[in-house]
Amino acid sequence: MQSTIFWLSLLCILSLDPPLDENARHHWLMILVLIYLAFQIGGQMIPGPMVRIIESIVCESYWRLHDPNQFTTSGRVPEQFCKISEIQMEVTTVKGYSDFLEGLLSALCAIPYGMLADRYGRRQALRLTVPGFILNAIITNSVLWFSDLFPLRTIWLAALSWAIGGGPTVAVVAIWTMIADLTTGSTRTTVFFQVGVASMTAEFIARVIGSGLMTLNPWISLMLGCGIVVIGLTFALSLPETMNNTRRIAPLRAADTAAFDELHPILDRESIDISERSQPKISRHCSIAAKARAIISPYGFLSNHTILMALLACTTYQFANGSSWLLAQYISSRLGWSLAGSNLLVSSQAAISIVLFLFILPCLSTKVLFVFSPLQKDLYLAQASSACLIVGTLGISLSSHISILAPSLAFQAVGAGFPYLIKSVVTALVKQEETARLYSVVELLQSVATMLSSLCLTSLFTAGLHLGGVWVGLAWLISGSLFAIVEVVLWML
Repeated sequence: MQSTIFWLSLLCILSLDPPLDENARHHWLMILVLIYLAFQIGGQMIPGPMVRIIESIVCESYWRLHDPNQFTTSGRVPEQFCKISEIQMEVTTVKGYSDFLEGLLSALCAIPYGMLADRYGRRQALRLTVPGFILNAIITNSVLWFSDLFPLRTIWLAALSWAIGGGPTVAVVAIWTMIADLTTGSTRTTVFFQVGVASMTAEFIARVIGSGLMTLNPWISLMLGCGIVVIGLTFALSLPETMNNTRRIAPLRAADTAAFDELHPILDRESIDISERSQPKISRHCSIAAKARAIISPYGFLSNHTILMALLACTTYQFANGSSWLLAQYISSRLGWSLAGSNLLVSSQAAISIVLFLFILPCLSTKVLFVFSPLQKDLYLAQASSACLIVGTLGISLSSHISILAPSLAFQAVGAGFPYLIKSVVTALVKQEETARLYSVVELLQSVATMLSSLCLTSLFTAGLHLGGVWVGLAWLISGSLFAIVEVVLWML
């Protein structure tokens, strides 16, 4: 067994990449950003057409049983006949539970794959996600394409594919960790801002292109989105390892004695030291306690009060931000606008956010707050962003006229830098070798917060519609209150 560990350690050392110089860092940083943008663009092009395809399958099945006369000569049912409650409830059930199951499994895999990224390298963790994405696309598209053979709810099985690699959560963790590896404390915030701007711009373009393709055929947009994601992630096969090489190049003797406990802490140590079998029972209890500590110790940074408070702020923000996807529907209901006009107004936030990331935040960081350390600057900017989110979200909840709603939307857009700022803050609080585990915890907490907020805030919005009047904005009133909690937490750091 010891010889096996010796050769495993030797293999890991021999496979290490040489340290990256400055030019190589910039080159691979650009490749990482392109991979992330491909992930974001493809991800934005998939949900819309998928819902439309699911809707058409449910719609045709429903009218085939209740009124076959609704079918046209082409064998299709016009979309306007697919909006009845019976059909929409089934569409919501299929898509909602699919998203929930995929999010749940991806979140559960975040911790173990995050540990893998810290031990074997970020590159290996990112590579492992590729077959999972391919399998997920095959299962999903096969169920939708062969809907006459497979029950539509079979699509839920696609969530199992995230057991291979961990899915979107692990992919995002690996990409952001590698970006953090290739940046320093003084440049990390700027890079995060630039990635945020590029991401928002790419997502906006993807929505426009995806919507245009959907008018032709939703399958075009769906397949193009899946292809962009998979092609983008395959570039991970060429990435170098960005984890600190000096940390991983340990003496072979140390690797012989420590590799087993660090890589496989939950396995029985008796296979290495047979003499332990003769130890008294109390020694066995101590051994179990030691193994438990070995599992928990990689996350020892969570005992830091400041990190815990920053994670609380990050999670609360994610929960409160769950109301954003309901915003267009809220504006349409509150002001009596068309849904198209409401979507156009909401899209204006992206333009404000791009200006924020390109000019306002970099200017504040370099011209106004230059006397402070990078960590202090990020914290002050996060506090200011949170304050804008409070004003904007509470203003939206009370808006009964466009004159109040427009500036409220602008204030909320100015706070869009918060998630990138808080991520930079919490990154600066841990060691480099703990970054992947930290991001795994962040993604896990955010995934749980997103799942819970989608249930809670949707219910609050529905309740507000029933109550009418000022209560229509109940979900945003609660979200604004949660942002206020985030502000309090930030001042406690």
